[in-house]
Amino acid sequence: MIANVNDSAESKEPRAIKHKVVITMQDGTLAKGHYCAETPGDLNSLVGNSDAHLRGRYTSENGTQLEIDWSQVKAVFFVSSFEGDRKYEPLRFYANGPAIKSIWVEIVFRDGEVIEGSVQNSLHHLRNDGFFLLPSTPGSNNLLIYVNKAAIANYRVLGVS
Repeated sequence: MIANVNDSAESKEPRAIKHKVVITMQDGTLAKGHYCAETPGDLNSLVGNSDAHLRGRYTSENGTQLEIDWSQVKAVFFVSSFEGDRKYEPLRFYANGPAIKSIWVEIVFRDGEVIEGSVQNSLHHLRNDGFFLLPSTPGSNNLLIYVNKAAIANYRVLGVS
């Protein structure tokens, strides 16, 4: 759910960089407006900053503050224009490519142990509390490892096969 909130303090705040956004909700509704960054920077400054993705203020096209129920958000699209192009055909690199059967990953556990291996590319890997990893170390004593997601400090995709 997205609601407009009258923001009378807006004029007292320092001028922030505004990026055009289209916020789509899981129920199909959308709102067009602006993302007002807390600190000036381009969109690339948001990438890799896991704490920045929801920080900042969102305002409607007419400038009123938007209150957003983030549990209902589908996606926030940073756009160059609100009009868009209905004739645009997106480029999909892997639409006709081979199916990816496994993902090669590096896992860093909370205790500092690091392991590499491949995991099955499936919904089970994403949804379940844990997953099976096939170690990549030849001659290892470990033939298969069940990894509890709660024990992971860092998870990095290294490649696909």
